[in-house]
Amino acid sequence: MEIKASRLPVGNPFMERYLADDEWVRAFYEYNPWDECSVSSRLEYIEREWRGADRAELAEVIRAYHTPELLHPVVERNLTRLADPKSLVVIGGQQAGLMTGPLYTLYKAITLIQLAKQEEARLGRPVIPVFWIAGEDHDSEEVNHIHVHDRHDGLTKVEWTGPLSGKQPVSMQMMQPEEMSAYLQTLTQIMGDGAAKREWLEEMQELLEGPVGWTRHFARIMHRLFGREGLLLIDSADPGLRRLEASFFTVLIDQSASIQERVQQASAGLVASGLTEPVHLQDGQGNLFLLEAGERQALYRGVGGWVTKNGETRLTQAELVNIAHEAPERLSNNVITRPLMQEYLFPTLYFVGGPGEVAYWGLLKQAFAQVGLRMPIVLPRLQVTILDRRVQKRMNEFGLSVTDVLAGLDDKREAWLAERVPFALAERFATAKQIIEQEYEALINDLEQGIGRNTREIGQKNLGKILAQVEYYQHFAERAVREKHQVELRHWEELSLAVTPDGKLQERVYNFLSLWNAWGLDWLHRLLETPLVGEGRRHVHYCMFL
Repeated sequence: MEIKASRLPVGNPFMERYLADDEWVRAFYEYNPWDECSVSSRLEYIEREWRGADRAELAEVIRAYHTPELLHPVVERNLTRLADPKSLVVIGGQQAGLMTGPLYTLYKAITLIQLAKQEEARLGRPVIPVFWIAGEDHDSEEVNHIHVHDRHDGLTKVEWTGPLSGKQPVSMQMMQPEEMSAYLQTLTQIMGDGAAKREWLEEMQELLEGPVGWTRHFARIMHRLFGREGLLLIDSADPGLRRLEASFFTVLIDQSASIQERVQQASAGLVASGLTEPVHLQDGQGNLFLLEAGERQALYRGVGGWVTKNGETRLTQAELVNIAHEAPERLSNNVITRPLMQEYLFPTLYFVGGPGEVAYWGLLKQAFAQVGLRMPIVLPRLQVTILDRRVQKRMNEFGLSVTDVLAGLDDKREAWLAERVPFALAERFATAKQIIEQEYEALINDLEQGIGRNTREIGQKNLGKILAQVEYYQHFAERAVREKHQVELRHWEELSLAVTPDGKLQERVYNFLSLWNAWGLDWLHRLLETPLVGEGRRHVHYCMFL
């Protein structure tokens, strides 16, 4: 296995600005991650000003969450170290995707692990990787499926067939062993018989002890993959964590209008800088949710108090504050307040996020200040593409570089195909149609002047039919070219399916079981062992050659 770094077009306007425009970063974020002084500045803030949750209490909450089956010895060591007054964390998270969701979930965890090791060695104090599982989220359509490479060399979306509510937080939803067992059997029928098929199937079946919560199952898989690295996991909807959050929920309630005003101002500033809104904002949104009759309802500030989005529940300010104190498990954060709560809980050195997260964090600098906190350093996660032997063979066949296959592969294919035609097919047909139209127009004009009647109308209809036949002939010719080179075009399709399925980067589509099935988990261990964070961090895309 070999890992190479490539610099690719970013393709995301927010990330382009974040990676290249230091002045813009300073305007919308607390720290510039590319500035060497940011870490020392952040460290000074944590030591002198940060007033968040008690580290020892937080460590006990996370220990309780890990008990009993998520307590690898290295995890236990990190739980002890988290209680140290000098401890720091690097944190990132994701929704609890089925079977961990797309590959980038794992790359986010690898970024956290490597960044924690790097900063601990540099600072000489405990730096602990923490993965925040967004168990409070209720968008089941985001987490109820995976994409795998099927036995017919295609891409298949495999959806969860068990019950999953669209309004209930995923952490409250259960997987029954028979449901997961049936799902795994479906996967085995869809996926090819790879070298490690029995291995992943047996290990996934071992994680099915009794009925298990959706996020707990996600945590079990993440612990199986990263527990030996000491990665701490926490479900944002964990009742123990909610109790620790109670006092800060009152701050978010009291400061709700001011938080929203700060965020809207930042959104206007981002738009003025030439970007689009990263999050759609509504007047009066409270940026909190209330669990009501088992369903998660967005809260809005109304006349005289608060109201749920469906209008069925109305609360005074005092009643909502009382819920925060007496039943904090009924409250949860949205995309705006979750980062604030995360900062209250953890002494955070770095937040690690994907492109979308980096974008919406640009709304929050002044929102952090509004609640007496400061935004941590925001660092984009690692980007990785796995290139197996067949992909490399196809790259060699067509003389393609890594940049070619990761950016603009469709254009490269069409250029290759155009070279297979003895002349410029599209241009020749365009010229033919232009000549026909010119000659026909002259003929129609002559007939109209010499005969009159309805010769123009008939002539134009006739021209349309002739041009339609020319179009048909052009499509036939293009089809004939593709049929002549159908073997090579299938090879191009293999490349596209493996590296940029559906026109997206591999990491945003495939689930890790596809790689485990074909290659085992050595590739994952190699990514963990190879220092990737810190080398050219402004924008590096790593390719692993299997």
